[in-house]
Amino acid sequence: MDKELALKILDAILVSARKKLKISTLEKFFAGLNLNELLKIANQRYSKFGFFIFNNNDSVELVSRPELASYLINFFGYEENELFQEFLEVLAIIAYGGPICLERINQIRNKKSLLIVKELLNEGLIKKENKNYKINERFLKVLGFKSLKELPDYKKLRRELRRKY
Repeated sequence: MDKELALKILDAILVSARKKLKISTLEKFFAGLNLNELLKIANQRYSKFGFFIFNNNDSVELVSRPELASYLINFFGYEENELFQEFLEVLAIIAYGGPICLERINQIRNKKSLLIVKELLNEGLIKKENKNYKINERFLKVLGFKSLKELPDYKKLRRELRRKY
C-alpha cells in the first residue's frame, strides 16, 4: 500500500476507533511502512482541525484539543454531565463493592452498564479478573490514593451527601 492510501486508512481507523489503539497493533497492520512518519504527517494535517493524535508511548488516540474543552462542555452541556455522573456511579460501585460482576452492577443501578464498564476498562481505571471487576492501580493514582483503604468511609460519605443534598 502506498503512503497516501495508508494515511487515509489511518485517518479512518483513528476516527472510527473512539478509543486508544496499541501502537504494536498499528505497526502490524501497517507493516513495511514507517508508522511514526505516518502519525507525524497525520498530526500535521490535523493541526488545522480541533483534534490531534495523542501519543502515549504504547498507544495513540484521536482527542480534542485542550483549548477547545470549554466549548465542548458548553455544547454537550447536560448530556455530558449526565454521562459523567454515570461513569462516577459505576466507579463508586466497583470501588466500594468490588470485586463485583456486571450483573450485580446492573442490579444496583437498575440499568445496563456494559458500555460504561468497557470504557472504564479501556481507560485503565478498572480491571477484570475472572468475571468480576475491580479498581485498577491507575484509578488509585488518579485520586492520589495508595490503596482502597484510603477511600472515604462509604457510610459516612453517604450521610454527609444526604445532609447536603
